[in-house]
Amino acid sequence: MFSQETLSYIGIITLSLLAVFVLLLLFSMAAVYFIFRDKRLVGRIHSTFSHIVLDIMLFFLDLSYIPLKKIISVLGRNGNQIDIVLVEIRNMLLRNSFSNVPYKDRLVVVPQCLRNIDCKTTFNSVEGAQCLKCGKCKIIEIVEKAQELGYMGVYIAPGGGFVRRIIKKMKPKAVLGIGCAWEVNAGILEVASEGIPVQGVMLLRDGCVETDVDLEQVFEVMEYGK
Repeated sequence: MFSQETLSYIGIITLSLLAVFVLLLLFSMAAVYFIFRDKRLVGRIHSTFSHIVLDIMLFFLDLSYIPLKKIISVLGRNGNQIDIVLVEIRNMLLRNSFSNVPYKDRLVVVPQCLRNIDCKTTFNSVEGAQCLKCGKCKIIEIVEKAQELGYMGVYIAPGGGFVRRIIKKMKPKAVLGIGCAWEVNAGILEVASEGIPVQGVMLLRDGCVETDVDLEQVFEVMEYGK
C-alpha cells in the first residue's frame, strides 16, 4: 500500500488539479459571459493584444467545452452561448486568411433548413442541392450575390458529413458556412483543421424548417477582401 507521505503527495496533486480545473471553468464562464454580452469585445481584444490572447481563450474554452455547456444550461441559460462565443473567436482568428483568398476560390455552404417548406430541389450525397431560384427563401439572394462576386458556388447541405465531401470534390481555398451555432462551431473546427480558412454566419432562428439568417451579415462576410 502507499505510504502516508505518498498519499499526502497524491492528495496535494489532486487538490491542485481540482483547483486548476475550477479556475479554468471560472475563466471560461467569464469569457463566455462578457463576449456573449458584447461580441465587439473579440475585435477589441484582437486589435489590442493580437491573436495570442484569443488563441489562449480559445484553448481554454475548447478544453472546458462540455462541462461549461452543462453548467450554463443548469444555470438556466442557453447552452449555445459557448458555441456563439467560440464562433466569434474563430471567425476573428481566421478572418484575414479568408479575406486573402480570391472570390473564385471560395464556396458557400447553407443548411437545408433555410429553404422554404415547399422547396422542390433534389439532393445527392456528394453535391447536396442547388437552388432552383423559386424566390421563396433567402437562398436565392445568397446565390445571386455569390454569382455577382464570382464565387465557386453555393451548396445546400443535406446533413452531417456533407462539408467534408464537397471540399474533397471542389477543393476550395476558403469556405463560408451558415448554420446554427453548434453546427457552425463544429464546421469551422473541421474545415480549419484541413488548413482551409473559413468563416461562419449563425442563423437568426434555429429549427428544422424555414429558419432565418441575416443577409446583410452574410453579404458582408462574402465581400471580405473586396
